Amino acid sequence: MKTLLGILLMIAIWLSCIPEARAMGDTHLVPCQDSAAFITRMENAPEGYYFDQPYQAYADNLLCGDDGLPHLQLRFDRAIDIAIPFGIFFYFAGFVGWSGRSYLIASKRRSKPEETEIFIDIPLAIQSFAKGLLWPLLAFKELSTGQLTAKDSELSVSPR
Repeated sequence: MKTLLGILLMIAIWLSCIPEARAMGDTHLVPCQDSAAFITRMENAPEGYYFDQPYQAYADNLLCGDDGLPHLQLRFDRAIDIAIPFGIFFYFAGFVGWSGRSYLIASKRRSKPEETEIFIDIPLAIQSFAKGLLWPLLAFKELSTGQLTAKDSELSVSPR
């Protein structure tokens, strides 16, 4: 409980001390169709579908810097473009990790745990995958009960 309170206090202090960044007011990016360097790059590009189509799309939709190259501007109204793929990746990575972890924990309870690591027990693997789908809830449950982390007395310390 003290750890959770410490983390919440740290986040509250961090959020209150960081000044808000404004990227929209003093940006050096201009629409690509108005950038002289981008237009020069577009005119010097070879003819063909694989050059014309992307350059036309960049000119219509993206912002370019002084170098004439398209840049993506990070703004809070576009944060969903990053949040959704990150959330999907985070959930999938947790699913894979939790499924493997639950399979190894369950296989150690068997009579021959080495065999279940070499020869995959399909019913046990399916059960582990089903548990993996609910990994955020199971992780929170194990974290709150103390099963997820090891106690300090269980950790080995290097003699150095």
